[in-house]
Amino acid sequence: MNDPKVYDGLQSMVFFAGFYEGLLPFAAKYFGWTPVLSLPSWMPSPAWWIVATAALVAAGVLLVLLDVAKNRRFPDA
Repeated sequence: MNDPKVYDGLQSMVFFAGFYEGLLPFAAKYFGWTPVLSLPSWMPSPAWWIVATAALVAAGVLLVLLDVAKNRRFPDA
């Protein structure tokens, strides 16, 4: 990873996955939506809470780790 844009791309993918798998199911269950690609939206009641929260926490941790790695590798960027 010799370019800071690679880290930016990874952060974008993690953000999108965290939003779609972690945050969107809460809104989907509240408004009665069923997004096709959101796995927790199709799960029964106790499981979707756990999966959506785990996806949201994992995305947040990965975003922080990628930002730290990017700043360590490219301090000027």
